[in-house]
Amino acid sequence: MSDAVKKPRSGVGLIPFGLAMAVLLSLFLSMGYYALLHRKQGSVPLPVLRRVLPFALTDQSGKKVTQEDLKGKIWVADFIYTSCPGPCPAETLRMKEIQDLVANLPNVRLVSISVDPGTDTPAVLQRYAEAHGADPAKWLFLTGVVKEIWLLASESFAFAIGENPPNRPAEEGPVFHSTQFALVDSAGRIRSYYDGLKSSTPARVAQDIRQLLDEQPAAASEAAPPSPSQAGDR
Repeated sequence: MSDAVKKPRSGVGLIPFGLAMAVLLSLFLSMGYYALLHRKQGSVPLPVLRRVLPFALTDQSGKKVTQEDLKGKIWVADFIYTSCPGPCPAETLRMKEIQDLVANLPNVRLVSISVDPGTDTPAVLQRYAEAHGADPAKWLFLTGVVKEIWLLASESFAFAIGENPPNRPAEEGPVFHSTQFALVDSAGRIRSYYDGLKSSTPARVAQDIRQLLDEQPAAASEAAPPSPSQAGDR
């Protein structure tokens, strides 16, 4: 029997195998993170939140506009007034940026609704629209009866709105209102809300509009949630 001590095997089979598994695991995780971080934005369907109830208002040209006129269109709504000393100019700037981003997309509208219709006649809204570069074929400015507009804001869009008390600072204006934007699909359903003052909002809205345009036509015929008057305010 030889007294030579056998040297242990160098683990040629074990170490490379372990390294290979580590490399494969690292590659797998890297691919997973890459897919997570670089997944297509907007791939998750936008939820159906509310339905816009019937309304009848007047645009800047004096034409009557109802919810039926917007059927089949994707539209972005906000509430402003032309004499607003607060956030309205910033909202209108964001809407103009959205208009520029979606100018070439079909069946898209912007809808700005005055919360001070006693002052904002169609003629006043026409001048305001022109001053802010609004395309009349794409961007509507609506006025009407104050009660109907305030109900539209609160009941359909769930937006805060009301009169400021007399002791409020003059720079806040006579009316307080939400500065949120709402994205409405071609079936009249609200699909998303946005901060109307943030600089990142126009790009987000444009992206979501493209997603809605890509939805199957059948999506518009899906059952919508109960109207706010049936389901109650949330």
